[in-house]
Formats: sequence, structure tokens, C-alpha cells
Amino acid sequence: MHTRRKEQNHFTMASLMCLIYLILLFPLLLCSIEGRNNIPLTEEEDLELEKELQSLNKPPVKTLKSFTGDLFDCIEIYKQPAFDNPVLKNHKLQIRPSFQTKSKVTMDGNFKLPLDPGFNDTCPLGTVIIRRTRKEELIMAKELPKYFRHYDSRYDLLDSSGKNYFAIMQSHKARYHGIQCGITTWALPNVGPDQSTTNQVWMLGDLDGPKEDLNVIQTGWHVRPRLYDDKFTRFFTYYTIDNHKTGCMNLLCKGFIQVSAIFGPGHAFTGSDLSTYGGKQAYFSFEIRKDPELGHWWLSTADENLGYWPKEVLPSLDVAKAIDFGGVVYSPNNEGSPPMGSGYLAEEGIGKSSYFMSVSYIADDQHAFTPGKDWARGLLTAPDKYYQIIAPIPDGGPWNVAYGGPGGLFNSSVV
Repeated sequence: MHTRRKEQNHFTMASLMCLIYLILLFPLLLCSIEGRNNIPLTEEEDLELEKELQSLNKPPVKTLKSFTGDLFDCIEIYKQPAFDNPVLKNHKLQIRPSFQTKSKVTMDGNFKLPLDPGFNDTCPLGTVIIRRTRKEELIMAKELPKYFRHYDSRYDLLDSSGKNYFAIMQSHKARYHGIQCGITTWALPNVGPDQSTTNQVWMLGDLDGPKEDLNVIQTGWHVRPRLYDDKFTRFFTYYTIDNHKTGCMNLLCKGFIQVSAIFGPGHAFTGSDLSTYGGKQAYFSFEIRKDPELGHWWLSTADENLGYWPKEVLPSLDVAKAIDFGGVVYSPNNEGSPPMGSGYLAEEGIGKSSYFMSVSYIADDQHAFTPGKDWARGLLTAPDKYYQIIAPIPDGGPWNVAYGGPGGLFNSSVV
């Protein structure tokens, strides 16, 4: 009896010590969890973010909730945030591109986005659909530029906290008025919380001018857990006017003008909008094209005009001097790199690897063309057991480019 009471006292004391330890440790654990998703802010910065959040999230006519839990607001088209940008003070809204009213370009019917944004409802006439911005996204947007390509940095990051790896096609320098293509869309649940994987097109401005003034348009799909706090495959837009020292993701700032009430930046691809390994392939087809009359850069899918980057916000992008497309991944130095594309190597082929399909450039005369063998080159910044790109220039027919891989490469420069 005495022994049992002694054991009970010992157990009680051990439990108490454990509880005290957990109480002391909890704040550290909490800080660690919060530190992953937050950047320390001063009181002044926090107030400024609150002000910006109110400016971006306009009073909606209606709010839709997607199947992924995102809130999308139906905003009157003339009251969308872009028109608060001082450089757009005198901008006249363009409802559709001029080239579409004269001779609408019909993209390959095999590569159509089903345009099912995942709602049980629709936005009313006269409004545009805009994903509601969360404060956490504005905070994360502060560090986004470091994940993007800095043109003169040999594809490295702007700091030493992590590493980017690329598998891309680079055009030679010329004059381009746009690009048409389709990208296979995939779910990539194995992307880590601090990693990102992106599949995109870069429209690069004047490469011969000052590097700090380089204008770039980017769009495609990505998985970026730190920004969205999830691992959904999402459509995105991005632009920079200073070679990625700063930049604008989706509608987190006032630049891209939305015209669609159906689909827009930040939408998640789910269900039938995603490809399956060895099975059905889902394609997101889009076109980036300069309007020859007004000079704005339009973004359209096979079925829908989504919106445009006004020429006023891209002062050094009269024409694109080069176009790149492919995959890029980011990972902190202490982690193996994430999957790219489908997560399988390009050599596995159709149905298994990721593809850019039916790629064509748009020339000065507004006609789409498939580049010849000397018009583009592949660039791979990692051993081909981790990522690959296979892009033979065709003698005729569509230009299809396979790329991607499982990743797992650690930054070799870090001991």
C-alpha cells in the first residue's frame, strides 16, 4: 500500500513537471508556427496593411464561396481596385481587345479550359469576379519577389535563403506581340510549406535597356503554400517593372484590370480540371497578346477574356524582346527541391509528364507562328535526374514541350 502511494506520488510529480514543461514550451512552439507564416511588422506597417486591405477589398455587390473555401467578390467593373492606381487615373476601360472584334483568333479546340470556377452561383451583369484578399497574403507579398527570376542573376535568388531551379525554353531576342499555349494542370500535394513550384510564361521587355527597368509579365499555374495557406493548384498573374525588385501577384495590388465575371487570378484547379497520371489530361489554354490599337497586354483563355495589363503600368514593355516558358521551383537551403510539372520526368511522355502544348508566338503582323529550330533553346539548371526539358523544334505541326521532374535536389552550395 505504501509502495503504491509512493508510485502514485511519483506519477503525479512527473505529470506536473511535464505540464509545467509544456506550458513553458508552448509560447516557443506558437512562435515557431506563427513565424512560418508571418513576417514581423511594426505598428505603422500593420496600420498601413489594414488600410491597403480595405482599399483592395471593395464593397461587393455579391459574394461567392468556392468549393475550396475561397471568397470571391462580385465588384462593379468600374469600381475595381486597379482604378485606384494613380497612373490609371485617366485610363479608359477596354471591354475586349480590338483584335478580337476584327478577326478573333480561335485556339486549338482540344485544349480548352472548362471554365468551371467551382461555384454554385454566378456574378451579376456589370461586375467582375475578384478573389478576396487576406491580410496574410499582403504580408507574404512583401517577400514574393525573392522567389522570382532576377534577369541578371544567372537564375539565382535575390538572397541566399534558398535556391531556384529552372527547366525552361528561351526564345532568341526578337520582337514578340504575344504567345499562345496550353499547359497541363496537375495536383502536387508534396510541395513543402516553405517551397513553391511554378509553371509559367515570361514575357520580357527591353533586354538591352537598364536591367533595373526591365518589365516582365508572368502567368500560368503554381502551388505556393506560404501565400495561400494551402496546396491547391492555382492560376496566377504577376508583373514587375523593376526586374523583380518589386512585383505584383494576382490582384494583391492595383495593376491588372479584370473584365471577366467567371474566372480570374487566384482560382484553384480541382477535380476534372487536373490531369491524372496515365489517364485523362487536363489543359489550361491561354493567350497573352498586345492589343495593336491601344497597346494593352490582354490575357485570355480559349473561351474567355480575363483582363489586361494596361500599357500605363508597363512603361518599358512596348513589345516583348524575349519569351520564356517552362517550370521553376523554389526550396529553402535545408530542404530537397519540390516536384515540378507533373512530378515525373519529361522523358515519360504524354499522359505522364507535364507539357506546354501547341506553343506559338505572335509576330508584329499579329499572326501566330511556330518558331524554327534556331528560335529557341532549352535551359536546365539542375541535373536531369531531378528535372528535364525535352523540346524538339518541329518541322511542321504543333510544338509540344515536355518538362518537369520529381525534385529532391539539395542546394549544393550549402555545406
